[in-house]
Amino acid sequence: MAYKLLGTEVDDFNLSSLLDFIVRSARAKERNIILSQNLHGIYTYHKSNSEQLKRLYSIAKKRIDGMPLVWLGKALGYPLSKDNRLTWVDLMDPLMERVRDEKLKVFYLGADEVSVSKGVNILRDKFSGLEITYRHGYFDTNKRSQENQAVVQLINAYAPDILIVGMGMPRQEHWILDNKDELNASVIMTCGAAIEYVAGTVSTPPRWMGRTGLEWLYRLQEDPNRFWFRYLIEPWYIFRLAASDLRNPPLKKLKT
Repeated sequence: MAYKLLGTEVDDFNLSSLLDFIVRSARAKERNIILSQNLHGIYTYHKSNSEQLKRLYSIAKKRIDGMPLVWLGKALGYPLSKDNRLTWVDLMDPLMERVRDEKLKVFYLGADEVSVSKGVNILRDKFSGLEITYRHGYFDTNKRSQENQAVVQLINAYAPDILIVGMGMPRQEHWILDNKDELNASVIMTCGAAIEYVAGTVSTPPRWMGRTGLEWLYRLQEDPNRFWFRYLIEPWYIFRLAASDLRNPPLKKLKT
């Protein structure tokens, strides 16, 4: 079920329902795009004024990737809980185990060559029999460029059931929208820096900080030059959207 929140939507997946949805879509060869929805993503969605993002958001599922969205949803009366918050740190291992057991194929697109190679090899070692391959995310993403066409051909030649794209927002979302009609993967997911956490090239916040909504503080102190604007400036814009929701609660149920 999807709920209106901060001028866009979130879906109420928990870990079990998300994994079931992914497997079901892959088995049925049914195209589904699953985006990561957090405060930074919502800020980018509104402030970029990108028609591409709006089009993609209108057709995609939005997995909750941040406790503040759960808290606000609960304040609006939506039946959300901490189980509806799914970050890639929590999702990666259960997803890889499930797709290994279901004999599905995964293609990971994103990160630098060192990080993605190391991360994918770690997953292969951890989940024996997992069918996964990769390509780094440093290429000309212009739809008509030779590099981009070669990447699409590489993905299609592998014929993955699940394509995971981690090239940062909004670059990854724009790439998905530009190329989705040429890609033969059933499920396409955005993931940001997920493989870098697996590889250890980006440190993983303690899980208690994620569960209590303090993961942002860990990231800010780890890399203040990268995250100061995201965590100290962007929330002021989000506060205005949240105040609007609380003054005029949106319709709760949008779609199933």
